[in-house]
Amino acid sequence: MSLLQPLSPAATFARASERVTTSAVVPARAVAARKVDAPAENDGYWSITASLGTGGLSLSSAADATGRAAALTDIAALGIETTTGIVMDIRDRLIEARSPGADRNALNAEIVVLKDQLAATAASSTYDGQNWLHLEAGQRPKVHSVIASVSWSGPGELAVNLADFDTGRSVVTSSENAADGVLTRAHAGLTRSGGTYAYFLLDANAAVPTSSPVREVALADSTSSAELDGMIAAVDSMLTGLYEARASLGSMRKDIAGDDRLLDGIRELTESAVGERIETAMTGEEAMRAALQVRDQLQAAGLNIANGDMRALSDLFR
Repeated sequence: MSLLQPLSPAATFARASERVTTSAVVPARAVAARKVDAPAENDGYWSITASLGTGGLSLSSAADATGRAAALTDIAALGIETTTGIVMDIRDRLIEARSPGADRNALNAEIVVLKDQLAATAASSTYDGQNWLHLEAGQRPKVHSVIASVSWSGPGELAVNLADFDTGRSVVTSSENAADGVLTRAHAGLTRSGGTYAYFLLDANAAVPTSSPVREVALADSTSSAELDGMIAAVDSMLTGLYEARASLGSMRKDIAGDDRLLDGIRELTESAVGERIETAMTGEEAMRAALQVRDQLQAAGLNIANGDMRALSDLFR
């Protein structure tokens, strides 16, 4: 089964140039290029350079906006990955505590240190004032909209494509309502042996704490085997929540076109192509129209390639 291969920016430029040159004949003469600082000096040349500047600004704005969205998602994903590793370390300590003769007090001291690391990781997973892992007092999970891509179908026709992310999928700690965080909420159920359990891992001093029968994961010499089984089961449930959060962030990241290098390349290619046409025939009206048409085609194709590249690749291997 054959797969259609997406055109490279260079191939797209070649085809765009081919369409333009067959529909508009550019006079074969060269004149000296000069800088035009005001419309009165040469209104046709001024309009081209001004439009090119606007197009470059659009590309730059697209790179900034999608780059910010990518950074927000990457910071949250890194925080989830780090959190997952620490929770797995805590699980290892709980399993070790089941061994005969294990020093549970010493193991609990290590768990306390790991809990501090979890709290610090969640609190520091902030970018541009937003934290998708930790909620302060007074905050609840909400849907954040970010600019995932910017498409351009023609002069003045910019389409801003938004992607929504519900932080209820990624919050791990909450100082407002403990039930909002994967690690601060109660995880209850039945162990394999049929015993009941109800535990949370972190106490974030939430304004709305967990209900009183629920206990914090902690070890002591008096901890029974049944209690250990319940703690391990609760931590397993937390890990499942973290895996789901990581998957949600990964899906979000695929929708964001954050490749600044590709956008920079499109901008350079556009400026070069238009500049050559203007400088070789700056007084030819047809050449001016052709230059503008090439500019529009290049940037439209380039932005659409940038926006669709990651999604196209994921669809091929899905």
